[in-house]
Amino acid sequence: MDKDNILKISVVMCTYNGAHYLQEQLDSILAQSYPIYEIIIQDDCSTDETYAVLEKYAAQYPVIKIYHNETGLHGINGNFFSAMLRAQGDYIAISDQDDLWEKDKLKLQAEAIGDHLLCSAFSIPFSTTGYPVKIDKRVPNTHLIRNTYICELPGHSMLFRREILDYIQGGEVLPLYYDWQIMNAAAAAESIVFLNKELVHFRRHADAATASVPVDNNILSNGAWHYVSLSLFHHRELQKQVRRRFATVLPFLEKLPFDTVSRKEAIYMSELQLQHGPVVFLKKVLFFLKHSRQLFHAEVHNPVIRMLRAGFFVFSCGYYYRGLIKQKIK
Repeated sequence: MDKDNILKISVVMCTYNGAHYLQEQLDSILAQSYPIYEIIIQDDCSTDETYAVLEKYAAQYPVIKIYHNETGLHGINGNFFSAMLRAQGDYIAISDQDDLWEKDKLKLQAEAIGDHLLCSAFSIPFSTTGYPVKIDKRVPNTHLIRNTYICELPGHSMLFRREILDYIQGGEVLPLYYDWQIMNAAAAAESIVFLNKELVHFRRHADAATASVPVDNNILSNGAWHYVSLSLFHHRELQKQVRRRFATVLPFLEKLPFDTVSRKEAIYMSELQLQHGPVVFLKKVLFFLKHSRQLFHAEVHNPVIRMLRAGFFVFSCGYYYRGLIKQKIK
C-alpha cells in the first residue's frame, strides 16, 4: 500500500449501554485491512459495563481515544456531532456500537471516494435474537430530492470528508438526524458515490437506539389500497407533517454553499411544500412528474407505473410520516 496515498480516516463511534455487542464491533474495526488514523469513541453516560470495555481496549490499542459525557444524556444527534468534531482525520467513518464490518470496508471505500464528499455501500441487517429483519438489495436513490423526504444512506455506512461538518454545523441543533444532514449536504453538492457491495452487517435487536419493526415500503406487498386510501383520506393530517418537516429542510438547504441544479430544484420543491392552494397543488404535480426518476427509493423501470406514482406523489409524500399521526389512523 502506497503510504503517500493513504487517507487519514477517523472512525467515530458513539456508545450507550452497548456492552453486550461492543467487543465484536471493536474487533471488526481493529481488523480492517486499511490503516486507521484514529478511533474516536464517545460514551453517553452508559449505566452498564460499556465504559469499562472501552477503557480495556483503549489501554491495549493507542489508536483508540475514549471520551465520556459528564453532563447528562446528549442523545444521538448531540453525541455524534460532538464526537465527530473531535476527529483530526481528513475523512470520517461512522460506526455503530453493535454492528460488524467487513474486513475491507475502509479499503474499498477509500479507493472509491476519489474527489467525492461521501461514499456509502450496502449495510445488511441481521439478528441473532430473532428480531425481525428485512433485506433490500436494490441500489438506493441518492438524489437530493428523494433524500429530503427520507435518508437513504444510514450513518454507519458512510465514509465522508470531514469538511462536510463545516457546511452543516452552525451552532444550531436541528430536529433532523445527523446522517440525514451529512447525506443531504453531499447530495446537494452532487458528490456521492455508492458501492454496490455489502460492507456493514447491521445488527437489529430490541435494545438498539433505532429499533423498529421493519416496514415494507413496496406498495403492492403492503397493500395498494392501504397506501392509496391512507394517502388520500388522511391527506390533510399528513400534509401538516410534510409542512412541518420542510419548514426545517428549507433553511437547511438554503444555508448550503453549493450552486448545483439539485440544490436549486430541492429548494423550489421545499418552497412548494410550504404553500397552499390549487395553483400550488398543480405546480407540485407537474414538478413530481418532471422529476419522476428522483422521487423513489429505487429505479421504477416501467415508465407508466413510474409516472402514475409520480402524479400521486402529491398525496403520498406524506406516507413516510404516517407514524406521526398513527393515533388518528384506524
